[in-house]
Amino acid sequence: MGPRWRGYHSGAAIGRRSEGSPGGGEAATWRLRMPSSPTIGEGHRRLFLLRGEAGQTCAEVGAMLGADGGGGGEGEGDGEGEGEGKDDAELPSLLWISDSAPPEAEAATWRCAWAWTRPRGLAARLGQAFDVVVIDAHEGLDADVLGQAQGLVWGGGALILRLARGGDSGAGTGRSLAKLAAYPYGREDVGRRFEAHVLAALEPWRAREPGRLRASAWRLEGARGNAGQREVVARLCASWSRPGPPSRSLLLADRGRGKSSALGLALREYAACRGSAGEAGAAEGGQEMGERGPLIVTAAVEAAAAEVLRFAGEAARFEPVSALLERPLSAGVLVVDEAAQLPVPLLRRLVSAHPGVPIAFATTVHGYEGTGRGFCLRFEPWLRRQAQGVERLRLDEPIRWAADDPLERAIFAALLLDAAPAELEAAELEPSGGELAGLVTRRLDRDALAGDLPRLRALFGLLVQAHYRTTPGDLQRLLDAPNLEVHAAELDGRIVAATLVAEEGGLPPELVADALAGKTRLRAHALADALVAHLGHPEAGAMIMRRSVRIAVHPRLRRRGVATRLIEHVHADGATPPVALFGTLFGASAGVIALRRSLGYALVRVGASRGARTGEPSVLMLRPQTPAGEALVAALRWELAHELDVQLALLQADEGVPLNPELVAAVREGLPCVPPWRPAERRRLVRAYAHGPRTFESVATALREELAQLDLDLLPPSWREVIVGRAVSLRAWRDVARAAGLPDVRAAMRIMRRGVRLLVASDP
Repeated sequence: MGPRWRGYHSGAAIGRRSEGSPGGGEAATWRLRMPSSPTIGEGHRRLFLLRGEAGQTCAEVGAMLGADGGGGGEGEGDGEGEGEGKDDAELPSLLWISDSAPPEAEAATWRCAWAWTRPRGLAARLGQAFDVVVIDAHEGLDADVLGQAQGLVWGGGALILRLARGGDSGAGTGRSLAKLAAYPYGREDVGRRFEAHVLAALEPWRAREPGRLRASAWRLEGARGNAGQREVVARLCASWSRPGPPSRSLLLADRGRGKSSALGLALREYAACRGSAGEAGAAEGGQEMGERGPLIVTAAVEAAAAEVLRFAGEAARFEPVSALLERPLSAGVLVVDEAAQLPVPLLRRLVSAHPGVPIAFATTVHGYEGTGRGFCLRFEPWLRRQAQGVERLRLDEPIRWAADDPLERAIFAALLLDAAPAELEAAELEPSGGELAGLVTRRLDRDALAGDLPRLRALFGLLVQAHYRTTPGDLQRLLDAPNLEVHAAELDGRIVAATLVAEEGGLPPELVADALAGKTRLRAHALADALVAHLGHPEAGAMIMRRSVRIAVHPRLRRRGVATRLIEHVHADGATPPVALFGTLFGASAGVIALRRSLGYALVRVGASRGARTGEPSVLMLRPQTPAGEALVAALRWELAHELDVQLALLQADEGVPLNPELVAAVREGLPCVPPWRPAERRRLVRAYAHGPRTFESVATALREELAQLDLDLLPPSWREVIVGRAVSLRAWRDVARAAGLPDVRAAMRIMRRGVRLLVASDP
């Protein structure tokens, strides 16, 4: 008998409430006006916007729940918790998203099962679902929270935004938006364009009908499987059963499409087929199909695979990625859920470690996390080069809510999740391969940009298309961050390239001193933080800098000189006071390094690890504009020339895969020939690392030379194991930690610094 679809409800804290009549409330309420006027039972979701003081909007939520002064419920644990009481599936489940728990007196009257989480903890709720999700936006609307929250609402349920009254909005001044303010700007300098854009996008749905919140019939009746899921299950089972080279499958879906449940059902169906085939084979004296190995599910964390395992039942088990790399499977099936949450190098190692095992990778794409783009841009092309016949599967129809859901459409419109670059006519692309005569570069006025939706969509579409990490938070930053500039290249009035440029540096001496001592991070000053804290150059902190945060060119206009024109425009754009350094950090590629080098940039740092999404280390490149900037770049190049060979060896040890030779050549290009460190220089660098926060990799060569002068017998055996294993033998952090009997890599890193500190303290 085939699998039976059942409703799924998880993550809701339960608190029994007695029946009551809806209460009053002064807050105005709007609801999405759904064009086809579907009922809740049809699985469409609603959006309510409540405006007023925090107490008013809280009371309005209670009124919509039918609050009546019933039994109590409150948050518990470490500041985030759940309502107490008895599980009652007929009660609506509610998730309260706020920096503070709902007022105890109010929550005690709610006739619902409720849970509370702070915005920063919302990611841990992904995969759960609630009848009602309430976002506290009185102090400003957080783009990523809004994007995440809509995916947590069951069909027939509701998303509620609690907002300040018009004119009293905390947008730009609340704690939730403090992350957009970087020195010297304060929270009061953060823009309000994003919230205005979001509310304008929701305006077409506006209605003034208050609603009654009930348990979702969609949840109670059970989420519906659909033909798309059944096809995915059948195709996965067929690919796993096929003779010949092991299959490689990709399953892509937006959130709420039943991707994880389809994987679990495929595993269960395949296990059943293997059992039947095994019995038949045994009866005929053949090899039992069921002996081909276990069915394994893996993910970044076990909780991320919970849905797959729930639907798979006893057919499959979870194994951490680390265990699969240490003890690879020789047979069976491997399923990787939410694969985009794993670093690209780990995904590649999983493939390489399991040459004879069918593997299915699944991930959420086109969504608020932004990570799905990395999977498609970075991993999928690599996988297709490694294996023939990679099968790409998609799930488009939702199962947590009904198709053509108005809430999903509204949030997509508000957060531009489906933004795409501008359409270009063939005539605009001539002459083919040459530079574009009609190209115009300019700095954009963000007020005007926010008010011109087609241009905003085209610009954000370029970023989404080109950068795997683009999230709704980037849209909010683009519009509202006070230290950010937006520059664009236009062709016949259409935006065809864009770059985001951050104002950095110009820091006061006391802030630089704290960063150098490891007492603070220079938030939103990535160049200064790297130069001061990681590379130990405090003189950089006061320099005025401009950092290229993102740059994107229309895919049909690449290699036409557009990026060069746009970067040169940024260099020429007037700044007061004058800029000392232009800089950029990016996942290393030989082509981008060559482009920046042609524009006067020098490579001064290679990251200590490979990027979680790109699979390559990051690099820092600088273009000096003043004598002080030139002196700094020269010093950094001198240090890099000393340290690069050991850095590259450590990168290879940590990942088990050498860097691309073309990339290594690009990194080495133009470095000076340098003699060994002089003793005084060597000791200065080692002490800078010992007392933090300078990184080990930036002084590894100096430390290796200095260790010959130090008495390692002063160290406990496990500490000596770490220092010798990493600094002398150049072994991977994970291997060093294991050999020293330490729980993880972080522990080994701490021991390394403490051990070096002890050694230099004992050295006269």
